[in-house]
Amino acid sequence: MKICVLGAGALGCAIGGTLTEAGNEVWLVSRDAKHAGVMNRTGLTMRTGSGAEATDRVVRVRAATHADGVDLSSGPVDLAIVLVKSFHTREVIESAGAILGKDTLVLSLQNGVGHEDVLAAVVGRDRVLAGKTYAGGVMLAPGHIIAGIADKETLIGELSGAPSARVQAVADTFNRAGLKTTVSDNIRVTIWEKLFVNVATGALSGITRLPYGLLYQVPEVEACAVAAVAEAMAVARAAGIPVTTTDPRAPWVKAAAGLPSEFKASMLQSLESGSITEIDYVNGAVVEQGRKYGVPTPVNQTLVACMKGVEKCLPPRGPCLAWDGPALRRPSTHESLRMPHPVKAYLEHVAIRVADIRWHINFFYEALGMDVREVQGDPASPDQYWTLGGLQFISTPGFAAPPTMQQGVLGHLGVMVDDLDEAIRNCVAHGARPLPDRSSWLEL
Repeated sequence: MKICVLGAGALGCAIGGTLTEAGNEVWLVSRDAKHAGVMNRTGLTMRTGSGAEATDRVVRVRAATHADGVDLSSGPVDLAIVLVKSFHTREVIESAGAILGKDTLVLSLQNGVGHEDVLAAVVGRDRVLAGKTYAGGVMLAPGHIIAGIADKETLIGELSGAPSARVQAVADTFNRAGLKTTVSDNIRVTIWEKLFVNVATGALSGITRLPYGLLYQVPEVEACAVAAVAEAMAVARAAGIPVTTTDPRAPWVKAAAGLPSEFKASMLQSLESGSITEIDYVNGAVVEQGRKYGVPTPVNQTLVACMKGVEKCLPPRGPCLAWDGPALRRPSTHESLRMPHPVKAYLEHVAIRVADIRWHINFFYEALGMDVREVQGDPASPDQYWTLGGLQFISTPGFAAPPTMQQGVLGHLGVMVDDLDEAIRNCVAHGARPLPDRSSWLEL
């Protein structure tokens, strides 16, 4: 098949990369130009397994930053898989018109409920397939992902629930690639069964900032997850959806099955990238449907409220509290919160030269839980690596620091600015000198 993945983040790349390896012509569309560029230049690096068993392989893929970048010399795509965040659904399908032929199928594998109606309003209900996947992915760096594919089930179906040759053809393509896929004869049940899994882990992972390995070690978190799922099950029954899940703990267990301990729910990944989450389409959908059918949902309401508060503190939306003289005050509106004076820059990371980079990778991961964000060079012996949390290490074999600083010395400060050209001009005016090979690097 000729397939386009609209929303090639970690999960989209895990699915798209797997389909590519099976011989399909797959296009990965990601608005992240750096991510798409790395994939086109050096391929998509897919990590499978966990801990000492983890292995990386490189898959040569086709990537673009917009649907207009898909090569149409062989015709429109047979299948468009929609995997963008819920709130971008209409925008992405409206912008993909050029790649959609009269027989193109549009398949949503997104978390939450309601996407199929949005897609149908744009391309027509007869061209939309619905589905849910228990596969997962985590973005390690541009062009580098963890692919949680092995033995993870995907279910797809016609909106009517009736079997069809076209949906079976999609399932056959997925299965040949190693994506365990079943055709559902009641896709509404499938959607709600997957919603239970998202309700169990998504918000709690985002609010606590814990990857699965740590999330599943907290009994109080499990109790909250099970209570949230129980509410969602009650709502589904009130809505007349014949779900088969009877144990509210089962979705909690299923969510982590087969995934590495460092796996992160998509809501946590969104927060770490500075984006709002899909809370309105997951726990928020349970609350909304609960109101409609008269089912109380206090646990899910609380999770939604907590996540909305976390989102308010995202860096692009300003600090959590605004400064007003000697005391802190809470802003009086729900708009983005800002400091009285515009924030021009903030510290992004600290770079340290070290003699043994592997020692530091192990120390900061094992002792402090600071995962690797990005690696430069051979993953087995990198030239540089960055942690989640703001440290960059530069491998300098034979490096000798002053006697009082044997572990490393400061290499440079990385600073995020809101106007690069203005910042450089101001720094030069204060005596800084741009380095000849990279104008955005300054020497004091």
